[in-house]
Amino acid sequence: MKNGPIFFILNIILENLKYISLVELFKYLAVKLFARNRSNDKKNTAKRFAVDLFIILKWILVIYLLQNEVLNTFYTIFIWYLIYSNLYTYFYYHVWHKDSMSTDGFLIDRVRRRFITLMLSIGFSNLCFAYLIRFPYVSDFNWSNSSSTNAKALWFSFANSLTANYEYVKPQTEIGVDITILQLIISFIFLTLILGKSLPQTNSTR
Repeated sequence: MKNGPIFFILNIILENLKYISLVELFKYLAVKLFARNRSNDKKNTAKRFAVDLFIILKWILVIYLLQNEVLNTFYTIFIWYLIYSNLYTYFYYHVWHKDSMSTDGFLIDRVRRRFITLMLSIGFSNLCFAYLIRFPYVSDFNWSNSSSTNAKALWFSFANSLTANYEYVKPQTEIGVDITILQLIISFIFLTLILGKSLPQTNSTR
């Protein structure tokens, strides 16, 4: 415990939370199916394909739920899980993981991938909050003309993530305020802490 008990406990938690992340399962299966007993480069390539597949599938799922107005308890819980998983995965691999602290082999393509995944992570988080605002928590928000639509939910979600005012949708209950503040906190983590950690490393690229 040379770094103190707080760091020790937090490190254990962050290192083990990845085992409840679906993307880790995708990566594990990709290596087992397509890169077993192959070089580390092949394994890393398989993992990247797995991550991209997972990103595509989760975007398709949430867009489908929005378009088809699907609402039930399972999907509400799963969307909250995806928000957590989205934030944790990016934070862990781009801020906390030991490889994120090193610029060895930090080629320009890796920097570009980081930027793309950052933008996709921010967009996906906003998409998930739009779903929550539009369906399971629709009554916790005040909608202009008493009409809730996907467009209004999306505009409010993206505006809220940038601390901009969107007058057509406003929280009207404590739950609505809590969701709004939670999204702001998550957006702050993405747009300041993580963005600040990721982009300056472009100076170390070859």
